[in-house]
Amino acid sequence: MNWLTRFKALFVLTYTGFLGNIAVIYYLSRGLSYSEIGLATAFSALGFFLFEVPTGVVGDRVSRKTSVLIGLSIYPLSLLLLLFLRNFWMLLVSELISVLGASFISGSLQAWFFDNLKSEGREGEFKEIWRSIQKATVLASSSTTIAGAFMAQLWGFEVPILLSLILHLTMIPLTWSIPEMGFSKLETSYTSHVIHSFRELLKPEVFWLITYLLTVTLSLTQFRNFFEPYLGEVLAKSLGTTIMGTLGILGIVEVLTRTAPRYAGIALKGRSGRLLHETAPVAIPLSTLLSVLYPNAVFIIALGIMATLFASAFTFNFSVEFQRRIPSEKRATILSLRNMVLAIVSALFYAVYGFVVQHMGLRKARLMFALLFLAFGASFKLAQLGPLGKYLVMGEGEKE
Repeated sequence: MNWLTRFKALFVLTYTGFLGNIAVIYYLSRGLSYSEIGLATAFSALGFFLFEVPTGVVGDRVSRKTSVLIGLSIYPLSLLLLLFLRNFWMLLVSELISVLGASFISGSLQAWFFDNLKSEGREGEFKEIWRSIQKATVLASSSTTIAGAFMAQLWGFEVPILLSLILHLTMIPLTWSIPEMGFSKLETSYTSHVIHSFRELLKPEVFWLITYLLTVTLSLTQFRNFFEPYLGEVLAKSLGTTIMGTLGILGIVEVLTRTAPRYAGIALKGRSGRLLHETAPVAIPLSTLLSVLYPNAVFIIALGIMATLFASAFTFNFSVEFQRRIPSEKRATILSLRNMVLAIVSALFYAVYGFVVQHMGLRKARLMFALLFLAFGASFKLAQLGPLGKYLVMGEGEKE
């Protein structure tokens, strides 16, 4: 098995798990409130803010492979804590450990992959290989998400958590077997390296691209945040059962609304893909708004499919374009700095949204934030017609 095949397998396993987003229902079943879940998620995002840059520097100055191995060794500890979840503090520690492990992996894994391709003179193939990896990940996660949801309904949440733990442990020997090519350690100081990397983020062609990403990711986050209990309540009322009795259906719905359309969003090329990523800033918050105004289960699922389709096309093209715009020698740190910015903004959102849901109710909170993000998205599209347009064109996507 060549290194590329093993790397594809590693990527697929990294983003595959059995618990999925029904984890929110697991937390609620353990006695946690919406505000506690929101606060834990906020601290998780803050963890990215604290950990991303130091771990990214490890990837640039020590080794991408070493950074990924450290992350893969830490992450399973968070799943062990989830198995015995009893209160808010256990959830918080689990989230922070999870984030620490993910931070070591996030910037370095993609940088390692890109550098390996570049060392063989194949960086021009990155987009198509990345597309194939994303599609394989979608197919694998679809199967495990549905299986995990039915396992949780039949035998309890502990089974999918345990299987996720085993899955992550298998990634450690797989990572050891993959070579690291084209990597050279930086000789500059830690502080100097971070400062120079941060300056790259402030360049207009990078800064405005990240701002554009924030507009889309936060609106999708708002659609998805507490989506399972929201839809679960609608389904439970329609079927005359409890939320726990809808877990299997919610697993299928998660694949329908998140995984399957993500595959389509990644696979679409040319005009179709471009149309999806160009309209995403407005289409996603509009989907959230409609899900509140017309609380029909089938309609909400259809809106979830559309929201993920728009977001997947956008984030795929963003990923490719962002890699093109940043220098190789600072790649892992710049990716980590970007994730750090996303994390701090997301942390503020999760904290505020969790408390708003707790005090206003889920329906009213969804409506209010949907209108807010719709205004942001519309403003951004208008600004794109002006001088910002040259910074927001996704060049690789335009060439299709």
